[in-house]
Amino acid sequence: MKKFLFALSTIALLASCSGEKMIPSKVNVKAVSTMQNAASNAIVYSLPTTHLKIAVTVEKTIYKVGPFYRYSQKMLNVTDVITEDKVEWKIKSVDISTYGLPDASKRFAISYEGNNVAPLLNISNDGVLYGINSDDELDSSQSLKDYTYKPLPEMEDINFNEIAMLEKQLEKTSTAAMAQEAANFIYKIRKRRFKILASDFEQLPPDGQAYEVMMKELNDLEKSFLELFVGKKVSMTETKIFDLEPNSLSAESDVLFRFSTVKGIVDKMDVSGTPVYIEIKGLEQSKLPDAPLPPSKEEVRNGLFYCQPGKVNVKLIDRNQLIKQQEVYLGQYGQVVSLPSSILEEENVSIRLDEKTGALKSIKRSVK
Repeated sequence: MKKFLFALSTIALLASCSGEKMIPSKVNVKAVSTMQNAASNAIVYSLPTTHLKIAVTVEKTIYKVGPFYRYSQKMLNVTDVITEDKVEWKIKSVDISTYGLPDASKRFAISYEGNNVAPLLNISNDGVLYGINSDDELDSSQSLKDYTYKPLPEMEDINFNEIAMLEKQLEKTSTAAMAQEAANFIYKIRKRRFKILASDFEQLPPDGQAYEVMMKELNDLEKSFLELFVGKKVSMTETKIFDLEPNSLSAESDVLFRFSTVKGIVDKMDVSGTPVYIEIKGLEQSKLPDAPLPPSKEEVRNGLFYCQPGKVNVKLIDRNQLIKQQEVYLGQYGQVVSLPSSILEEENVSIRLDEKTGALKSIKRSVK
């Protein structure tokens, strides 16, 4: 009797194990917008909408008049001097890059049965799918960054206070006399430097490093005193970031910002600057036809939805001058398509998507 019960339990156990193995692998992916309750028994992911990040680097140059500029030609025979305080701005460079954020209109729910890779999703912090069962890490440039703008120096911040005036200069009561003492000191520096170069001193620097240090100090000293005559030219750069979410239904051209050679980048509504336009034009490319499915008694299941992004041409135009042109791929300018559901119904498949556009990058099968 015990043997019979043992055999019966063994058969039942084997039958149950066999039943578990016989559960077919089934996967179906649906758009959340078509479901009544997408939060029940499903995994939800989003495809991205592609944003443009436009980094505009501008250069600000401050020209500061030296206190002795009137005596430059007479005392130093120098004519190339700054004669008025002014500020000039110019656009140095433009960098265009892309990143993805979840698109509320492209949310999908995965339901599955059996053993498969469907639940092994690689999702960013904001819910954008970038892989299935993939070991690839998320592109670090995809993370949103905090940009802190430091104010650039103004005209009043540029001065000549760091120059240590000579005692003879301070004793003079007129600007012309002070300028003459400064000019005499510049000639002394040049004479001393010439003697070092000509080895005309009884004691020379002991080694090459000491020689270089001495020459640098003489050059810096001459430069600081020469600025009293020729003036100071100080240049610095800053980068401003513009974030755009292009839409294929919006206008192809718009004002990104206005630019002034006196103020730099100003708001697009500030008429003191000339408009800098951004032009986004989708390029012609073929799309898959949305053909109706033939009638069938079998259940129609969708696989993973992904994007075939569209290529666009991005231009930045300052008045009539083209300053930047670049082709990029944007998810919202393309088409959403579906993989066969059988791919996700496997156990050894790995899929990688582009987190910026939702494009399919690779499908790999591992060998068991």
